[in-house]
Amino acid sequence: GLCALVAVLNIAVNPLGSVIFGVLTGCLVCYARAVRGKIPYAAENLKCAIAVVKTNFGLVLLSFGATVSFLGYSVIWVLAFGAAMNKGVMWTETTYDSSDSFGGDDDWTKASSSSSNSNKDLSALGGFVGFFFILSFYWTHEVIKNVVRTTVAGVVGTWWFSPSEASSFCSSAVRDSFFRSTTYSLGSICFGSLIVAVLHIIRNSLRRTSNNRDAGILRCMAHCILAYIEALVEYFNKWAFIYCGIYGYSYVEAGKRVMNLFKTRGWSTIISDNLINRLLGIMCLGIGVLTGLFTLIVSFLVEEIESQSGWAGFGFFIGFVMGLVLSGLMMGLLANAVDSIIVCYAECPAEFGDSHPELAGGMQRTWSQAWSSLELTGQTAAG
Repeated sequence: GLCALVAVLNIAVNPLGSVIFGVLTGCLVCYARAVRGKIPYAAENLKCAIAVVKTNFGLVLLSFGATVSFLGYSVIWVLAFGAAMNKGVMWTETTYDSSDSFGGDDDWTKASSSSSNSNKDLSALGGFVGFFFILSFYWTHEVIKNVVRTTVAGVVGTWWFSPSEASSFCSSAVRDSFFRSTTYSLGSICFGSLIVAVLHIIRNSLRRTSNNRDAGILRCMAHCILAYIEALVEYFNKWAFIYCGIYGYSYVEAGKRVMNLFKTRGWSTIISDNLINRLLGIMCLGIGVLTGLFTLIVSFLVEEIESQSGWAGFGFFIGFVMGLVLSGLMMGLLANAVDSIIVCYAECPAEFGDSHPELAGGMQRTWSQAWSSLELTGQTAAG
């Protein structure tokens, strides 16, 4: 609706912009019509996720604590990285005479023959240290994120099978799941996070190479390698950590089991058509924009007229980032809970009916409408 309104308003002012927004509106309408039948099922999944987070609100504190921990680590990382790279051994200095590019015996050349220029390049030790600094940053970020993901998965599993143990602010499910994620499953989390972190670094390096127009055949090779790396990243993905949280499998074993489950049951399309994650992402972006606009209005009211232009953009940026981060805490929890519910519903739909009959009834009804061609029978992958 908003895109259509912008398209109409731009007809006289900006015809090209009106056409672009008109095409975008058409694409959104087509997409909405294509997924219309799946929206009720997605809504039931989101309803279950909200029920989990609402009854185990300690997960919000866990997510907030993880965010604060990562911000603190980022500050320490920046200080350590700056101090390490300021060491002289991290750089090699190449000196060359500026007179090499001039010929003749004129006075200017003689006067400048003694001058020289120097260029600092990263040494082998500097490159080695810099690589591991960047790797540690990616790795720590992945570990913290996946500890939260695994904890949420454990809470959802407990809520699914034993709702009495996951029915309070800081229930035993929250405490036990967090303990398992930071002890017994920490090795699997670190191992899987390390693989993803290394792949992220390689992928970013190859992307920079593929964007170089002068790379020639190297660019084509980089694109090919990048495709394989993307496939590996897809294998070592979030679903494996959900299995780690629910069943306690190792990361590799969990990845094999969950992908095999979805493929044999024909649920691969359900993963790709997960509307909730897209919706939550749009909501985060919308909250960020609204918070930025509110901060922008406040900056106009507080600052003097002559200084408004300098602070307006900065105020919007700060508000946008704060809204994005704070909304991301809750939306991230809901997204993790939804993914865990998808796994549990693929594994054990019958148990869901025993523990939460009302929610299970709505899930079953909307499932039949959205995925009538797929089988829904209880099975257990454990063991």
